[in-house]
Amino acid sequence: MVTTGSVFVGRQREMALLQAALEESLSGQGRLVMLVGEPGIGKTRTAQELAAAAGQRGAHVLWGRCYEQAGAPPYWPWVQSLRSYVQQRDADQLRSEMGPGAADIAEIFLEVRDKLPGLVPPPALDSPEASRFRLFDSITTFLKNVAQSQPLVLVLDDLHWADQPSLLLLQFLARELGNARVLLLGAYRDVELSRHHPLSETLAQLSREPIFQRIPLRGLSREDTQPFIWATAGIRSPTARADAIHDRTEGNPFFMAEVVRLLSEQGGLTEEEAGGPLGIQVPEGVRDAIGQRLNRLTKQCNQMLTTASVIGREFDFKLLRTLREDQTEGQLLNAVDEALKAHLIDELPDATDRYQFSHALIQETLAGELSTTRKVRLHARIAQALEKLYGPQAEAHAAELTYHFAEAESVLGAEKLVKYSLLAGERALASYAWEEGSSHFQRGLAAKGIPWTGTEPAKDAETAALLFGLGRARGATLQRRQMQEAVNLLTRAFDYLEATGDMARAVAVAEYPLPPAPIGRTGVPTFITRALKLVPPDSLAEGRLLCRYGAELGRLENDYTGAQRAFNRALAVARREKDLALEVSTLVESADVDYSQLHLPEALANAGQAIELARGLSDPQAAWFAHLDAARALWIMGDGRAVQRHASAALELAEKLHDRYRLILALWINANLYRHWGDWRRARDFCDQGLTLAPRDNGILANGVMLEHEVGDFVAGEAYVERLLETIPPVVDRPGSQYAFPAQVIPWVARITGVLERLKVAEAAAQTVLSSRFANPQYVLASRAGLGLVAALRGDIAAAAEQYEGLKLRRGLMLFAISSDHVLGLLAHTVGNLDKAAEHFEDALAFCRRAGYLPELAWACHDYAAALLQSNRAGDIQKATALLEKAQSISGELGMRPLNERVLNLQGQLGLRHTERQPCPAGLTEREVEVLALVAKGKSNREIADDLALSQRTVQRHISNVYTKINARNRAEATTFFLTQLLPSL
Repeated sequence: MVTTGSVFVGRQREMALLQAALEESLSGQGRLVMLVGEPGIGKTRTAQELAAAAGQRGAHVLWGRCYEQAGAPPYWPWVQSLRSYVQQRDADQLRSEMGPGAADIAEIFLEVRDKLPGLVPPPALDSPEASRFRLFDSITTFLKNVAQSQPLVLVLDDLHWADQPSLLLLQFLARELGNARVLLLGAYRDVELSRHHPLSETLAQLSREPIFQRIPLRGLSREDTQPFIWATAGIRSPTARADAIHDRTEGNPFFMAEVVRLLSEQGGLTEEEAGGPLGIQVPEGVRDAIGQRLNRLTKQCNQMLTTASVIGREFDFKLLRTLREDQTEGQLLNAVDEALKAHLIDELPDATDRYQFSHALIQETLAGELSTTRKVRLHARIAQALEKLYGPQAEAHAAELTYHFAEAESVLGAEKLVKYSLLAGERALASYAWEEGSSHFQRGLAAKGIPWTGTEPAKDAETAALLFGLGRARGATLQRRQMQEAVNLLTRAFDYLEATGDMARAVAVAEYPLPPAPIGRTGVPTFITRALKLVPPDSLAEGRLLCRYGAELGRLENDYTGAQRAFNRALAVARREKDLALEVSTLVESADVDYSQLHLPEALANAGQAIELARGLSDPQAAWFAHLDAARALWIMGDGRAVQRHASAALELAEKLHDRYRLILALWINANLYRHWGDWRRARDFCDQGLTLAPRDNGILANGVMLEHEVGDFVAGEAYVERLLETIPPVVDRPGSQYAFPAQVIPWVARITGVLERLKVAEAAAQTVLSSRFANPQYVLASRAGLGLVAALRGDIAAAAEQYEGLKLRRGLMLFAISSDHVLGLLAHTVGNLDKAAEHFEDALAFCRRAGYLPELAWACHDYAAALLQSNRAGDIQKATALLEKAQSISGELGMRPLNERVLNLQGQLGLRHTERQPCPAGLTEREVEVLALVAKGKSNREIADDLALSQRTVQRHISNVYTKINARNRAEATTFFLTQLLPSL
């Protein structure tokens, strides 16, 4: 391999692998390939060779490069790579390729806003994770659309220096490229990576993707050395000389090229020139080789390059001119030309008077030769020059200015460093680069001598702004159990703003929505009450704070009464001031608290109002939340058809919002509904989509557990169980679904499989919920139901009686795995109260028929029949027989093999033998006979649908078939046929 011209020596094996990856991507199988090796090993040159081959095949090639020094804005390699594409395309094509995501993309690609003026900023989302997901999804969709018209090769060089947001975008994109004509080619130095390096975690995630491939690059072979020398210097060197070069450089192409150029300049490549085979003097290392080559340049060129090395990998002639006051413009141009001729720098394409070092090692060598004092003073001059050059646009370059002011702090002081750190942090937050924002705010606080992990309040407005920024950044990146750290930062900012009477900023801190955290008291409600004292009574500011306060009280502290008082006051303000946005927000928050506290009619009423008002507001976020709350409340209440309407609307809105968090919840409620209807195919499809987005989501995993066990696929079901158990976290103050789902699902699985070994895990999860005063009633109920199932499985009369008392006031509800009436029936049966068991089972049957929850109906029929078989009362055997027939009909139709086998066992105990039934008159099916019997009883289509757990459309179809088969024209004639022809034979 060579680094000069277009000649390419060596790397045959690596290029074959890259060509294969290119072919796959051209055929529509996305690929992600990483070139790996030490500095100078030829990663960039190999990528260039592939890029040339891709261009010849009609692919569009985009380049992005990461830089070692801080100062580049977030997502810089992506911005670099896509900037040229955006500039080259016309507005109509860009608008088509970006679609509705154009406004999101413009948040970090400013050129998009220039090309597509008038873009409406995307609506702010209430979750940092959701905001970044929407951005990443928009960029991914854009790239996939680009690749539809022309294959795309995207090269990201020097990834070992990438910022974390760029790496996260890479991870996201890699998961979405399976069927796109895209080749992602990355390059990084493996010697730069420690176990804790950000890229190490990214590579661990990427290695799990089927499109990922790693190609290590090592030194060139001894046989490649002579061709390499010829291609680089045009000289045929003797074998001994070539071998000596290879031995010293270990085949590192960049080192070899520097040595060859140096020896060529010295006249030491041929035996005659060197005075014999042993006369060669090869530098000890690559930096030594670079240093010797630099020594051969003029003093002015060296001075120019040294200054440029402190500016960065890329540099601007205008800035150089400002910094090199001792050189005329002509002298500086001569120095630049000299460096270009020596292959030490390159002109940047599509940019006038901008250059970059041809290799990072050259910049590193030059900068490394400077003393600390000289380097600091150069950074100071660069910082001041850049600030002057940028002028009013300095804020847009805040990250770059922060870097140079930080390096020059000992000379220039901290004032400008703090100023630009704050600006850079805010710009990072605006582009959802939370990690970069954290670094900037922490740097600003350090410059002011303020420990960001402390507890003391801010000492001035600037510190308060830094603490507020850091609190928002940390709140977006911390694990939820660490959210108290973010609350502490916000509190420190709030304390200062409250003390100084800065009402507007104090209220902004109090209103800031942190992600929900599984902890009890965060302290947020405390400083909201303090903020309320700063705002005028009955003002909109008070209304917004009251809305937030109600949500915090209801969700975090289980203070339902206090939450409702706050919501009612907020609603009064909103309606008096005719502020529709505040009214909708308050109704949505109130509905969510109602749902979590199991005030379901109230949740439904508030959600319904919010949906109606949100139509006039055009607020898809509020509408989504209202639809979700309505769907969840209706599901528990057992109105399956209404659930479907709201669940479908929630899914459609989540897709429009490009919101990962909302998509997961919408997929969960849809999976839940279709699983309860026994539509396994659609339920599984929703589960699969959900797990693609969130492989560890406990709600989606719990659905997968139930679904696969219901149909008898115990292998797949067990895999889901294992994954679900992995999501149970250490004990927290406010346990929720992460405990409640396993508490209920594990004993339900034990009923199906007969394996009781994990019941202790379920008990522990349930007790974690019940022992916390912050667990909301929804999760308490689910956990009690789990303990009830455990008691029934063990036949534990005392435990069954205890859980019965805890559940008896919660009748007529659908829990995740089982209806509350069904659990009560099992518990009453366990304690020996068969009359109460029958009452609860009858309620369970009526509830499931009305809701259309067929699998749960079949299980309730089976368990009711099992209870009746223990009684010797007249009619119980006949009742049990009918229930088992119903259970068998449903389980057979839905493919519920485990339940079907249990039903057959109970029927065997009854002495039933399934023989061929005599055909019904007129060729009617058994279901048509059932429908006809209910018609004869005078029931309406809706009543028949409820009794048989069918849709009205299906009932109408059955009635139409019956009319055709018995030659009836109306219900009267059908009734006559039933009474005269069918009833006597039944």
